[in-house]
Amino acid sequence: MQEIMPKMMEQLKPEAAYFTTDHGVRTAYFFFDMKDSSQMPAIGGPFYQELNATVEMIPCMNADDLRKGLGELQKRR
Repeated sequence: MQEIMPKMMEQLKPEAAYFTTDHGVRTAYFFFDMKDSSQMPAIGGPFYQELNATVEMIPCMNADDLRKGLGELQKRR
């Protein structure tokens, strides 16, 4: 874990990173910009392979993304 975390922090360049427990399990939350879903294997792979970790990725939008999405929605109406 001492090797993988700094490596992944450098790779992901997260806006924020938090380390805690969730239901008694060591947990890390990384908030980063994933440009494309094809990045998922490269992001999750080291955690699976080196830490035998469970990885969950949840896409989110920032305010600019939301405005863009709402604009696209308006065009379809």
